[in-house]
Amino acid sequence: MNVQYLSNEKGERTGVYISMKDWEKIQKKLEYTDFWDELPDHVKDSVDRGLKQSAAGETIPHEEVMKKFSKYL
Repeated sequence: MNVQYLSNEKGERTGVYISMKDWEKIQKKLEYTDFWDELPDHVKDSVDRGLKQSAAGETIPHEEVMKKFSKYL
């Protein structure tokens, strides 16, 4: 892959130029990448449980969570 960097007047990199062929390869890989299939079953189960709790209205307001855990941030 031939990569060219774009820079501002200070010489800081602000962008990247790649060929359309390389861009299409990257897009194709990203389109078919599904991280869900790579997750362990216990993580999938936790996500499913959380979605069900949310649908049932079993959530905690953001403000309450932030108040409780702000000491750790």
